Amino acid sequence: MSLPAVSQSDRKVLLALQGLVVGLPLFLGGRQPLAVAAGSAVILLLLAVTIRERRRRGAAPYPPGIAALVGLVGLALATTLPLPPTVLRLLAPATARLYTEMLPGWPGNGGWTVWRPLAIDPYGVWAELSRFSIGLGAFLVTVAYPWRATAEEEDARAAVFDRLLLTLLAGGALLAGLGLLSEGTGNGRILWMTGVPAWAGRVSGPFVNPNHFAAWLGMVIPATLSYAVAMIGLVSGRLRQAVDGARAKGMRPRQAWVSALIAHQRRLWAPLLTCTVLLLMGVAHAGSGSRGGMAALLLGLSVASAGIARSMRSRSEPRRARSWGLAALALGAASGASVALWLAAEGTPSLAVESIDVSLPSRLAVSAEGSAIVRDHPLFGTGLGSWLHAFRPYQAPPVEGGIWDHAHNDYLELAAENGIAGVALVMLFALAVLRASRREQTIRAVQVRLGPHEPASEDLGSFELPEWRAALREQPFIRCGLAGGVAAVLAQSLVDFGLHMPANFLALMVVVALLVLSGRSRRAGGTGALGLLLVLLAAAAGPQVANSARMLAGASPLSAGDCLEKADLALAEQDDRGRALALVLRALDRSPANLEGHEALATALGQDPAAEAALRRALALSPWSPEVRDRLALQLWARGARQEGAAELEESMFRFPSLSSHAYLTPPSERDRQGITDDDPSGRLSTLDDQMAEAIGRGLERALGSTAGGERTAIVEDLASLLEARGQWREAAAALQAEAGRNAEVSGQLARAARDYLKADDKAAAEQALRAALERAPERGDLYRTLAVDVYAARGDFPAAESVLQAGERNALDMLPVYEGVTEVLARRESMGIEKVASAEPPPRASADAEVVP
Repeated sequence: MSLPAVSQSDRKVLLALQGLVVGLPLFLGGRQPLAVAAGSAVILLLLAVTIRERRRRGAAPYPPGIAALVGLVGLALATTLPLPPTVLRLLAPATARLYTEMLPGWPGNGGWTVWRPLAIDPYGVWAELSRFSIGLGAFLVTVAYPWRATAEEEDARAAVFDRLLLTLLAGGALLAGLGLLSEGTGNGRILWMTGVPAWAGRVSGPFVNPNHFAAWLGMVIPATLSYAVAMIGLVSGRLRQAVDGARAKGMRPRQAWVSALIAHQRRLWAPLLTCTVLLLMGVAHAGSGSRGGMAALLLGLSVASAGIARSMRSRSEPRRARSWGLAALALGAASGASVALWLAAEGTPSLAVESIDVSLPSRLAVSAEGSAIVRDHPLFGTGLGSWLHAFRPYQAPPVEGGIWDHAHNDYLELAAENGIAGVALVMLFALAVLRASRREQTIRAVQVRLGPHEPASEDLGSFELPEWRAALREQPFIRCGLAGGVAAVLAQSLVDFGLHMPANFLALMVVVALLVLSGRSRRAGGTGALGLLLVLLAAAAGPQVANSARMLAGASPLSAGDCLEKADLALAEQDDRGRALALVLRALDRSPANLEGHEALATALGQDPAAEAALRRALALSPWSPEVRDRLALQLWARGARQEGAAELEESMFRFPSLSSHAYLTPPSERDRQGITDDDPSGRLSTLDDQMAEAIGRGLERALGSTAGGERTAIVEDLASLLEARGQWREAAAALQAEAGRNAEVSGQLARAARDYLKADDKAAAEQALRAALERAPERGDLYRTLAVDVYAARGDFPAAESVLQAGERNALDMLPVYEGVTEVLARRESMGIEKVASAEPPPRASADAEVVP
C-alpha cells in the first residue's frame, strides 16, 4: 500500500523539497557556489509559490517564528547599509576604529567611501544569507504551504511528514553507502570525479570534512532508530498475537513461533531493511572518525531513548520503559566519557592546525580568544559571514597558526557576527518553534503491536496498513528520534561549524519542520510576513546576481574577493599595475579588514614606503602571521633599513620559532640555482647575511626563554641548525648539550652535540657527550662506533676503543654500526703501525771490523 498522496500541484513542491534534501549534500555538502546559487533560487521560487497558494486557497497555517526570521534577515541586511561616521562611532565604536586604522585618512581624506556599514564585509553578509536561505526557506515551505491531500479523509500534513521522513532515511542510506563505497574503492578524491582530495582513512561521503558528514548522519540516525523501534514493535506484536493463537490450539511454543514466522514472513522485510539502513549509517558514522560527532550522536541517542522510555511508560509498559531509561542513562554517560577521553588524549592545544580534525583544546582556545569579538562588538556584531576577518586580530598563542575561517563553535560565531540583537532574534525563533512543536492532543497508540493487549475497536481498521506505514503513525516514537537528531547536531555545534554547511542546515530545518508538522494545530495567517521575508532574501541575492553580471561584462566586481582575483590576473598576466592597484583599492573599500587585500596592495605598490605601510596594516590585522612580518622585514632590508628589518625578522622568529615556517630564508630561484632542496635548511642558512642570521638566532633564543616541554626541543634543534650552517660547531653543541641536560629522556641531542664537538676538534667534550648518550640509550650501536672510532682510535687509544666495541656487542640492538666500528679500528691500528715503522729511524751501521753480536 502506498503513502497518502498530496494533490498534483502540491506534489511538485514536495518533490522539489525532497530533491534538495537528497541532492544538496552530493555537491560537497553544499559548498560549491553553483549548488548554493541553484538551491537558493529553487527555494525563493518555492516561497513565491507558497505565498501564491496561500492567497489562492484562503486559510493557511501560521509559520512559527516568522516574525523573528524577518527581523533576523532584516537585521543582517541593515548591517550592510552605509551610515555616517558619527552614527557608526555611536553604534559600533570598535568598527569605526577598525576603519580608521585600515583606511588611511578615513573619514576625511584618502578617497575612501565616507559613509560605511556596520558589517565589515557587506558582500559576505549577502552571500551568507543566500546559504542560510536554503534551510530557512525549506522550513517555511514545509510548515506554511497549504498542503491538500488527494482524498478528503486523509491528512495532508501527515502525508508530507511521512514522505519527508522517509526521504531523510533514504538520503542517509545513500550518503552512508556512498561514503563507505568511496572509502573502499575511491581514488583519493571526493565522489571519484571531483577535484577535491578525500581525507585519507576517514569516511566523508560527499562532504569535504568528515566531521560535517558525521553531523548530517547524526541528525538522521536517532530518527531511524525510533522508526525501527516502532516497526519492530508492530511486527513483534503481530507475531505474538499469532503465537498466542497457535498456543491456544495446543501447539508447542517453539512450533508456534516457527509457524508465526512462516505465516508472517512477508512482514519481516521492512524491519530488516530499516535495521540494515541503521547499521549502514552507524558504520559510516563510526568510519568518519569524528570524535565530536560521536559524542553528539551518543547524546542524541540518549535523548531519543529517554523519549521512547517516556512513551512506553505512558502505554503502561514499565519493564520496557525501564530498559530504555537505563539505555538513555548509559548513552548519556558514554557521551560525556567520550568528550573526557578526547580532551585527555590531546592534552594541550595543537600548534599544527593544518589537519581537518583540529584538537579539542585548540577549539576551546579559539572560542576563548574569539569571545573578545563579542566583547568589542556587542550590539550588532561584525556582520554575517565575517568571522575570518574579525578573528584574525585576536588570534594568538596557542592558536597563532592556521586559517580559522570558522569558530568551531556555531553559537560563538553567531554572537560575534550578529551581536546581542541577532542572538535575541534567534532565541525568539527557537522558542516559537519549540512552542509549535508541542503536542496538545493525545495520539492513540495501537497497543496490540507493542504488547499483548487487545486493540481498541477504533484502531482495528489500522491493521490493514503494512507495518512500515503503520510505524509512521507512531509519531510519539518518531518525534523522540527527531528530537534526538536536533539535540545531536546542536551539541556538535559547540565544537564544530557543521551548521555552516548548507546541506547540514537544510537537514536540521527539515527535521525541525517535521516536529512542527506533527505538533499542535496552528492559527491561520502570516502570509504578509512571508512575503516580506521573500523580498528580503531576494534583496540579498540581488548584489550577487549583479556581481556575476559585472564579472561577465568585464566590469569591476562588487565582491572584494573577486576584485582581488582580477587584480592578481591583471598584474601577473597583463602587467597592468595601474588596473591592479585600482581593483585592490576597490576591494579594500568594500572590505577594509581583508588581510589578503592589504597584502595585494603591497604587491601592487612594489618597492615603495606605501607598500610597507600596507604591510604594517596587514600585521595589525594578523599580528602572528609569519608570512606578513617576514615580507615586511625583507622589504625593509631591501631598501637599506637593515636594523628595522632585522628587528622584524627577530620578532617573526620569536613569534613563530620554526625555520621550516619561514620561506624567506632563500628565494626559490636562488635555491634552484644552487641545487638546494626546499627541505634542506643548512643549504639555505649558509647563504644568510651575518646580521640577518644573528637576528634569527636572537629570535630563537627569545623563544627558548618563553617555552617549555617538547616545544623547546624543536626550537633548540633549529637553533643548532642555524649555528651549524654558520660553522659555529662548538656553540651548536653547547646548546644541544644544555637542552639534553633539561630532558633526561632524549639521547639524540647528545649524539648530535658530540658530532658537532668532533667537527670543532674538541674530542674531550665529544667523549663526555657520547658517554652521557650511551647511559641514556645503551642500545644504539652508532654511539659505540662513534666513541670507539672517532674519539679513542683517533687519538691512538686502541684498548679503550676495543673495550667500547665489546660493550657494544653486549648491549647494542643494531649491531651493524658496531661491526663497522671493529673494522675501522683494526684498519686504523694497522695504518698507525705501518706509519710507525715507516717513520722509525734505521739503526746505525756497524763498522766492517766490528764484531756482530748474535
